Amino acid sequence: MANYPELQDRVALITGAAQGIGAETARLFAAQGCRVAVVDIDAENGSKVAAAITQAGGTAQAFRTDITDVTSVEQCIDSVVQALGGIDIVINCAGGYGRLATVEDMSIDEWDRTVALNLRSVFLICKMAIPQLKKSKAGRIINVSSISGRTVHAASSPAYGAAKAGVTQLTRFLAFQLGPDNITANAIAPITTLTPRVAALRSEADIERIASQVPLRRLAVPEDHAQAMLFLASDAAAYINGVILDVNGGRVMM
Repeated sequence: MANYPELQDRVALITGAAQGIGAETARLFAAQGCRVAVVDIDAENGSKVAAAITQAGGTAQAFRTDITDVTSVEQCIDSVVQALGGIDIVINCAGGYGRLATVEDMSIDEWDRTVALNLRSVFLICKMAIPQLKKSKAGRIINVSSISGRTVHAASSPAYGAAKAGVTQLTRFLAFQLGPDNITANAIAPITTLTPRVAALRSEADIERIASQVPLRRLAVPEDHAQAMLFLASDAAAYINGVILDVNGGRVMM
């Protein structure tokens, strides 16, 4: 694993950190010396991730948060600042959808819930964290979009794909508007990744089929994305701003 000593003691707020990509990202950032805020509505698993990081010698604290709710996000930001001393890095990993769907069979309520989880949440976290990022010597926003927000490539959720496309454009606005404050905003766009959520949604045949379409002939694992986000948070990426990094093994090349 690459070493980024400049990340020592920076505070990284990571949403969706109770499992999957978010949990692995929390572990890798803590291993670099970051003080990590494990933010998730799943308090039990969030606490387990934070405890595991602490037992391994890192610094982490769990914060139960409904990232779609304004008051909950405000309280989260205040609590993180009070507990960890500020915010230098914001990573929006939380997201997902409940089922494969079409526009025709999707209810309005399902659409609203999915867009709130994947797009409204990113807006709320970024908006509330910006004042703290402006105080940082190297403010970073890293959002997790998706290959589904870049192209229609397989069965997915139209609400999820539309929301992730929104994350891509929101990231560009953040990069443009916050650049003068020395804050960079970038995103990664993962392919289908072997997480517990994906394993529950996809059959073994689906996973094999998707992997066969990737030039590297495998699906991503959470560490593939966490490593990309480590780089974007580092000083080595100080002049990278407004970029959507496709972490998909070559499945889609744009």
